[in-house]
Amino acid sequence: MSRAAHLLLAVSGHGYGHLAQCAPIINTLAHQLPGLRLTLMSALPQAVLAERIEKEFTCIHAETDPVLRMHSAWEVDVPASQAVFREFHQRRATLLAELRGQLRALKPDLVLANIPWLLLAAATRENIPAVALCSLNWAAIFSHYLGSCPGSREILADMWSGYRAAGVFLAPAPALPMPELSNYRALGPVARLGTPQGTALREQLAVADATRLVLVGLGGIDTDLPLDSWPQLDGVVWLFPQELDLPRIDRVDCRGLDIPMIDILASADAVLTKPGYGTYTEAVCNGVPLLTLARPDWPETAYLNAWAQEHGNLREISAQQFKFGSYADVLADLLQLPKKTPPSPTGIQQAVDLLAAMLTGPR
Repeated sequence: MSRAAHLLLAVSGHGYGHLAQCAPIINTLAHQLPGLRLTLMSALPQAVLAERIEKEFTCIHAETDPVLRMHSAWEVDVPASQAVFREFHQRRATLLAELRGQLRALKPDLVLANIPWLLLAAATRENIPAVALCSLNWAAIFSHYLGSCPGSREILADMWSGYRAAGVFLAPAPALPMPELSNYRALGPVARLGTPQGTALREQLAVADATRLVLVGLGGIDTDLPLDSWPQLDGVVWLFPQELDLPRIDRVDCRGLDIPMIDILASADAVLTKPGYGTYTEAVCNGVPLLTLARPDWPETAYLNAWAQEHGNLREISAQQFKFGSYADVLADLLQLPKKTPPSPTGIQQAVDLLAAMLTGPR
């Protein structure tokens, strides 16, 4: 009897969007290959990983790629990020040797990386098949923010080398174009689909059927919210997946509700967010409008916004509007837009078909 296939999944700890891309694919893959062994390598808390990954897994808590330092969920701290990437690059040889040693000990049949480039390089050196999966790559992000910094040329060359080492770079829509990568393969969108439970949700909140529910989802990066100036609008309740310092009857910590978070999203009338893959695709694929913060410096923003406008409904507010809570008219306009037919997250099965073939082929 042949042994069970072993997949090593490495997930960046920069927010929750990287995990949001991987989880639906891994969950579908595990259903298709029920004997699959799964090892997760990530700096994300194990509890956060377990919330998204349905398959039992072995966890290795490790930061496999340098993480951008942020002033908030949407503002990059450029000097601090520069120091982080430079220090990581200076330790490259040691880290590469450590990763190669871990791979020899783990003996995975396949490495799936979202998106630590050094692990992809290590897998190649150990003759282990490797796949990159992400709507962006750190080389493009580094080049955008830090490309003019001293030593950036060597760092970029190393990053691109790692990504080119992957057998294929799977890019779920909406993705950055990556002309530097000949192994680039475009996929359809990847997102969880929820079950709308609007009636049950409003019953648990004890609000009227006509109440508009707006979910606030700014990703997995700590951010001080301007709660003092948060708008109080007739017929609107704000749902926050976090504890609130200033309770108000129209602001609810929705984590304690007896409804899965993805079903809460699917039941919401709108989502207040910032440009980022996970929340955008989950909202649009579940037919939920997006009220998004302007983020003109983030390289993905133009592609995310164009895709969301094409397939769903989106309105943008400025940082000043967000800070002072002056976006009631924008939200009202968004809520009145006619619904569009949501796209299907076809990238999930596309990725699963490729990964399953690699895991079940000759070893």
